[in-house]
Amino acid sequence: MVTLSQFFLEGQTDLTAQIRGALADHDVVVKAGSGGAMLACRMMPKAIAVQLSGLLDIGLTDILFGAWNKSYALRQQLQRSAKTPDKDVFLQLVEHKIKSTHEPYVALLKNKQEVGRLTFSISVELELQGAVLRIRDGVVCEVQTGQIKARGSVKLGGATLIEKQLAPIDVPGTFEVGAEPISLRLSA
Repeated sequence: MVTLSQFFLEGQTDLTAQIRGALADHDVVVKAGSGGAMLACRMMPKAIAVQLSGLLDIGLTDILFGAWNKSYALRQQLQRSAKTPDKDVFLQLVEHKIKSTHEPYVALLKNKQEVGRLTFSISVELELQGAVLRIRDGVVCEVQTGQIKARGSVKLGGATLIEKQLAPIDVPGTFEVGAEPISLRLSA
């Protein structure tokens, strides 16, 4: 499935200049760092840009499943399904938005010791229509997709490095949840 790296970085040119500008012009705070750490990270925007792909390696399905795991209606269906083994239950999700924020960072090292962190702020909003979940034995086994819109941004300090919005796209077909299906979490 698609990752935030693919969503944000596909079609992007080199972000080195934007990162250099953010480090020089904006209030970028290096957490737990010293002035030397800030000076060092200002000298390496290309290396920081290369790290961004790994920082954005978060699956959109992980974001969806994380939000759905908190849904009261889904939790009720998971409980009902757990009580009726070997029977499929289908839950149609109405149009809904999922907002997700992340703060990955690049650790700044000196002599193999962390001297600071350069934190990125990532926000994503997914708007889904027409998704149907197939639930069996108390777990979500399959997702029939519908239409999705997405928008989000990647920031460094006060500077927006990337801002993206997708027009609504139809996502035909179904996908299996895989080895770690959404299951009932009693602690939530």
